[in-house]
Amino acid sequence: MDPLDEILARAAQRQQELDQMHAAYEAIDVAEYAQFNAEMDAQDEARNRD
Repeated sequence: MDPLDEILARAAQRQQELDQMHAAYEAIDVAEYAQFNAEMDAQDEARNRD
């Protein structure tokens, strides 16, 4: 394998890793947003009961 092919293969691998990390962070953001909304809804409901 020539040096250029090695560089391109490493770059493709790194991009794949970054894409996977991005997808994982997106999933965490969605979960945290859902949890935050649930907590705010619960607080609003508690305020409205008083």
